[in-house]
This record gives sequence, structure tokens and C-alpha cells, in this order.
Amino acid sequence: MSMAHPSRTHPAGYSARRIAACFTATVALVAVLAIDHTAATVHAAQPLGSARLNDGMPLTIAHRGDPASAPENTLPALEAALASGADIVELDVRLTLDGHAVIVHDELLDRTTNGAGSVAEHTLAELRALDAGTWYGSAWSGTGIPTLGEFLPLLQRSAARALIELKGVWPEEGLAPLAAQIYRHGVQDRVVIGSFEEETLLELWRTAPSLARAAVVRRLPADPVRFAERVGASTVVTSLRSFEVEPHAVDALHDAGITVVVYTLNNPRLWQRAIALGVDAVVTDAPRRHAHWQPSPAEA
Repeated sequence: MSMAHPSRTHPAGYSARRIAACFTATVALVAVLAIDHTAATVHAAQPLGSARLNDGMPLTIAHRGDPASAPENTLPALEAALASGADIVELDVRLTLDGHAVIVHDELLDRTTNGAGSVAEHTLAELRALDAGTWYGSAWSGTGIPTLGEFLPLLQRSAARALIELKGVWPEEGLAPLAAQIYRHGVQDRVVIGSFEEETLLELWRTAPSLARAAVVRRLPADPVRFAERVGASTVVTSLRSFEVEPHAVDALHDAGITVVVYTLNNPRLWQRAIALGVDAVVTDAPRRHAHWQPSPAEA
């Protein structure tokens, strides 16, 4: 298939702190893609938006929901993130042994549940029996590992957007049902799918080409624009340090129409450094604070 990079447009005149991104897809196109999204090679406009449309302030991305309010990547944390004022909710998704998409960060269950071993070696029923809340506090005892299908209705009812990071390598038989769920809930224009795995990004491009993709990298490649275009990504997510070492990369990515996101910044000193670089969005464990934060005159 053609590997042409998806284009996107930014309407002028938007200045509200909590404004939703504008999208170029027509109702007719969405209807076609909802019926058979694998049949088209049209690329959706970038749902995450940009600081340029937000008075220069980076958008707030709630990391694993709102982990300051509830156990990470659980429904209470995701609900808290949606209520926090964050623009975007970030969550991590893995495949179970029997092919279900569940929301959990670690490869192993040991840190955030009372289970042990790999998520990928457990069925959904087995994971449903685990406690994913007690590690955080006794008040959260009995909180379970949610499925992606349980989160999407919450997103559907909100005005927020979502950055869904796929953990590990995902085959087509895992990606196709995931994409179908996103379309079934009508949130395809408010979702970006991210991954560290090039193989997963390329397979997603083939399987659901109209869904926006984010390349997540620990360090920027030598030519980040070429890399993003090669994997069909309209967003690049990396560390603040990556852009401080290569500050010209922000402008290069912006000139190519690519959204720039940095992770995971939890205090005003780091937020101010992100503003100075001109990034579009900040991943944070403190979404309520970041969503309502403004730099002081001294910081500006």
C-alpha cells in the first residue's frame, strides 16, 4: 500500500484552553469506515490538537488515568482523569491469552495486582478474578483490571480524547477487534493509538489505516520526521530530554504537521521547560494540577 503520510489541517482562531480538535473527515466517510475501516486508506485528522491552537499552552495528558486519585489504569482512575480537566487520557492496553484487550501497564501482574506472571499468559476470566486496587490502598480493595470495552463508553460520553498505548507486539487478529470497538463507539476521531513497537504501528496502519497513530520512542531517531512518516505516525511521543538535546526537532516535526508530546512531567519547573520548547502536550501524573496551571510572570 502507499505509505504516504496523512495530512492534517489546523483551523485558525481557536484559543479556549479546553477546546476539542477539529476534524476533516465527513459524516459519509466516517460511516463508510465504520462499516469497513480496513477497506480505505484515508487517514483521520490528528485528534490530539496542538499548543498552537491552545494559546501556546501544552495540552494535558493524564498518565494512566489520574494516578494521584485512584489506582493507575483502573476505571476509577480513568473516570477521575475524565473529570480532572485533562484534555487527553492516556492508558495502556495489553492482549490476554484469549485475545481480549485489557487496560494494564506492566507485562507482569505482580506490581499492581494480587496475581503473578505475565498478562499474556492469563485469560480474561482469570484476570477478572484479580484485585488491582489493594496495592494502592485498602479503600480500593476489589477494584479490577478493566477492558478497553469498559473504558470506551466513558470516553464516548465525555469531551476528552484518548492516547491508547499498545504494549508489546500486536498482530492483526488483535488489532482488528480493537479498531472495531473504537469505531463501534464512534470515538475514532478522538483516539490516537501509540506504540513503542514499529511492527505494531505498521500492522495497525495496514489493519485500520484511518486511525491516527503515535510513535513512542525513548530517544529521537536521527531523522524523526522521516521515522514518523515511515511508520505512518502523526504524533511523536518521547522524553523532554530528547528535545532538549535536539531542540530543532520540535520545529522540524511541526513543519511536517506532526504533533509533539513529552512524558512524564510532574512539576511546574518541568512544565515550563516544555513550554519553552514549544511542545504540544505533556503527559503527567498530576493532570488536575497541570490542567489548571498557568506559568507565573517570573516563569514566563
